[in-house]
Amino acid sequence: MKKIIIASLLTAGILLAGSAQANNIDKNIETHLVKICEAIKSDSKLKVNRAIKRSGIKARTISQGLVCNGYDPVTFALVNKAQNTAKFMARKSGVNYEALLAKL
Repeated sequence: MKKIIIASLLTAGILLAGSAQANNIDKNIETHLVKICEAIKSDSKLKVNRAIKRSGIKARTISQGLVCNGYDPVTFALVNKAQNTAKFMARKSGVNYEALLAKL
């Protein structure tokens, strides 16, 4: 039940256009999401996988809904020169990594 609520919150966050209101997110979930962003930036697939598992949110949900510093997870990894985690998150989200890399 908790996972469904978390997934619903992430999906609702994606669908809402306009300003993000982070104060509506549970602090525990926010902490987990920040740790996932930090893991993505570290360029360690192990750290990313561990952070995702600890959050209790599915990797596909995170890869499609998480925003780190205004970027989706794949672009955030590429901007921070984290090629390994960019490929990992691209595979989880179904994004064409090579096409995204060519646009940057």
